[in-house]
Amino acid sequence: MPVYDRGYTHWEPSGRRAWPAWWVIARRGIGAGLKHKGVMFMALIALVPAVVKGAIIYFSLKAGELTRLLGGGWTSIEPEGFLRFIEMQRFAVFAVTAVIGAGLVAQDRQDNGLSLYFSRPLDLRQYVAGKALIIVFFYCVMTLVPVWFLCVFAYVVAPGATGLDLLLLTPLRALVYCALTGLSLGLVLLAFSSMGKRTIYVMVWWTILVMGTEAIGGIARGLGRDALEAVNFLGQYHNAGALIFGAGPRLGVHQAVSVLVVALWTAVAAWVLWRRIRPVEVVS
Repeated sequence: MPVYDRGYTHWEPSGRRAWPAWWVIARRGIGAGLKHKGVMFMALIALVPAVVKGAIIYFSLKAGELTRLLGGGWTSIEPEGFLRFIEMQRFAVFAVTAVIGAGLVAQDRQDNGLSLYFSRPLDLRQYVAGKALIIVFFYCVMTLVPVWFLCVFAYVVAPGATGLDLLLLTPLRALVYCALTGLSLGLVLLAFSSMGKRTIYVMVWWTILVMGTEAIGGIARGLGRDALEAVNFLGQYHNAGALIFGAGPRLGVHQAVSVLVVALWTAVAAWVLWRRIRPVEVVS
């Protein structure tokens, strides 16, 4: 008996352009993060310093230098003031990146999802780029977006504000700093995630790296051991970023040393990712 009904249909092009693989990965991860209630709550909490800084800028019109004196240097509308604001966001950055990024690779390794990813037209660079972009996005939500809004707000309400600085130069400085820092932090966190299969363990390692090294750096500063401040993980990013903002050193370490430390962390993270991410897990 002849078969007249085929069990398939021929493929026909839809005419739509396919999205790059790295963007598909990033879009899915960003969407999942935006649906996470804990992440959104921490993001809202992280915006409180921006509201406080904006209020101080506004009330400086009424109270003059008194408000700036009470608020400290981080309320300044000079480039260094915005760098100080980004420094104040480090705890929010630590918390959000830990929740978002700790399981990005570890979960794929635990579920053997890497073999599924790499069975498609996807290479290691696209996979890492998509995952890193997720971390960069949420890092910028914590840092870059508030800075841009504050620049516009300060230009509108602050006396003597110039458009060249607040609408062009400072936003560009913040963009360069946040893009480079977010990418480096993303690679480091992904490297940690690639070394485990349990998200909770990766969070513990990330906590030790960020909070532990900052505590050691604080103790070193108190003891006058400036060289030991080089172990302060996030501090090195701020110290190196001061070059972009035209600000003074943030630590007792030379800024060139911080640039080298950040570059070393990034290079080591890239090497770890290249060694650890494989399409097939070998089980012995």
